[in-house]
Amino acid sequence: MTVQLPLPRNVQGIRLASGEIGYYWYVPTKFRKQGCKIPNEPLGTNYVVACGEDGKGGRAAACNSLFDEWRRTRGGESIEGIAKHGTVDWLFREYKSSVAYQERVSKRTRPDYERTMLLLADFKTKRGDRIGNRKIRAITPVSADKLYSLIADGRPRQREKLIALCRRAWSVVHRLHPDLFDRDVPNPWTGVTKKRRTMKTKLAANREQVYTFAWAAIERGYPEAAAAAVIAFEFLQRPENILAGFIRWNDFRGAAAPNAIKIEHHRRAARCYIPLRRSLTASGSNSTRKRRPS
Repeated sequence: MTVQLPLPRNVQGIRLASGEIGYYWYVPTKFRKQGCKIPNEPLGTNYVVACGEDGKGGRAAACNSLFDEWRRTRGGESIEGIAKHGTVDWLFREYKSSVAYQERVSKRTRPDYERTMLLLADFKTKRGDRIGNRKIRAITPVSADKLYSLIADGRPRQREKLIALCRRAWSVVHRLHPDLFDRDVPNPWTGVTKKRRTMKTKLAANREQVYTFAWAAIERGYPEAAAAAVIAFEFLQRPENILAGFIRWNDFRGAAAPNAIKIEHHRRAARCYIPLRRSLTASGSNSTRKRRPS
């Protein structure tokens, strides 16, 4: 007996050629005729991601929230606690819910993105109003230049991240909602001239430092931290991929390759086996090689 899963408002489930159910969110025809330009959106085949565990969450909930906001603002109603449609706050919210953000921004770096967005949104002008409450069209190339010079003064790297993030967010949301942007200059952050600064050279850790840390971690009862450091150094793995489980204990000298370690390159979806043997020249001194965790 097949259990019928509950569907949120404005969501259809369609049987695909593969046999899976594809979920789609749509704007009702009545409201489309009234001028609602929120695009219909495919939600994928994963029910939990599309609709939440009980049909009251997932991406559908975000779409319905945006739709409800459009209906209220269209009637002139102010919605407390929700970014007003077409404002900078709303733009950042749309960017964070976009496929571009969900697929391209790792969970490790999202908190930094959030801080950078708030840096702009919470910035107050001389008149005392927040930038986040301003309409998207109010951010012109001239005001973008001024904001760049005023925000995060003394922190050049932070300002550079702000420009790059805003340029990307404006571009992504403009593609989805072009009518909310200035037709002549849709992205005011393009072309902002960055101030010159001297880049400091960051020294990479060497093998001796990595294994000194690894052995100290093992002695203090943290073998996982030791393994993560060695894997990141020796096999060029990103820390977030190690923490996300793209490499596991049974990948080390597994049954399929007892003298190798299986590595998955997450961004390229490629897997390879790396032999666990090194020449004396490649591994450094004898003392370093003997201290290597097995």
